[in-house]
Amino acid sequence: MSTDAVPTETVTITKDDVVLAEATPQQRKLTWELNGASWAGPMSLDEYIGREQTLSETALSANGGTRYFILHHKSNPNLIVSACEVLTKRAFVVTPASGPRTVTAYGIASVFTPPRFRGHGLATHMLRLVQDAVDTTLGCEFGALYSDIGRSFYTRLGWPDFRSTQVTMQIQPGYTSEAAQEAKLLSDEDVPELCVRDCERLQSRLERLASSDDSGDSSKKYVAFLPDYTQVSWHFTRASYVARVMREGREIENRGARTADGESWLYWDHDLRENKLKILRVVVGEKDGVAAVKALLRAAVKEAQDWGLPKVLVWAPGEETGLAALELWREGGGKLGVVLDEREDGSIPSLRWKADEDVKNVVWEANEYYAWC
Repeated sequence: MSTDAVPTETVTITKDDVVLAEATPQQRKLTWELNGASWAGPMSLDEYIGREQTLSETALSANGGTRYFILHHKSNPNLIVSACEVLTKRAFVVTPASGPRTVTAYGIASVFTPPRFRGHGLATHMLRLVQDAVDTTLGCEFGALYSDIGRSFYTRLGWPDFRSTQVTMQIQPGYTSEAAQEAKLLSDEDVPELCVRDCERLQSRLERLASSDDSGDSSKKYVAFLPDYTQVSWHFTRASYVARVMREGREIENRGARTADGESWLYWDHDLRENKLKILRVVVGEKDGVAAVKALLRAAVKEAQDWGLPKVLVWAPGEETGLAALELWREGGGKLGVVLDEREDGSIPSLRWKADEDVKNVVWEANEYYAWC
């Protein structure tokens, strides 16, 4: 369906003129045409729509895994004034007073209002309706979104931000490092089994945190999205599609690295549009430390160089990751920069509990890039 079928003149629309609906396949494509006009570059619009269609067929999104909501004019279902996606995911919830639960959670993504409809509160209206729909029909415990428009807009809607740090490694021309012989590169086939192990370890970690909590607050919740293969492979699919488009059919062979003993590993995402290698998840074995993570980061830097990406980005780095990055900086001869700061320039993590329950007692663990959508 072409946007030619939709009037292009400026139209004044109020909340009384619109209705929330789940998009039909044709409305979904129309939504991609609308937001692709702003978000597609450097891909063409057709390539962007192809990426979105491909993602809709992943294990995470297929069969209702992703719900596509639109706000459209009551008298013209093709006149879409705002849209978003709701991706259902699995998550752990553990409290000091109860054992671990695996729950259904969600992520909100691709919130978009065409420029000619902005400034009238339509996105706010849509999101409030979507929140009600998620609470009443999807059975989700909580949800997350990642704001690219600062902290205040979504906080007003009941999505308070969760402060989170990041490490950025900036690779200068001429940087060389020792061969990462301590690390083994991971293929797609290596990752599913590691994801299973990771989920088991993460659940145990949350249980330990909850059981050792001495705050006396029985309402405290330790939560984390499951870093399962369904979630991780969504990122792989996205990166592979863009790589084929932007790098003349080149396939991604390496999905991460693990230490020789197999107790520590990380996965990465080739973000060719932002020119960064983004670390999806870092897993550190109980007996491993800075040296193990250093080997993994060295492998990540080499992968970034192989793809011509000048930055490696790690969200919510643990202590070992921060120290390992600093050691690589000291060894870099001024050609590897390392910046540790708070996420302020985009993808600010925000979390909402069902029925707008207060989240001041929620501890969001593993707030890493794998959970982004």
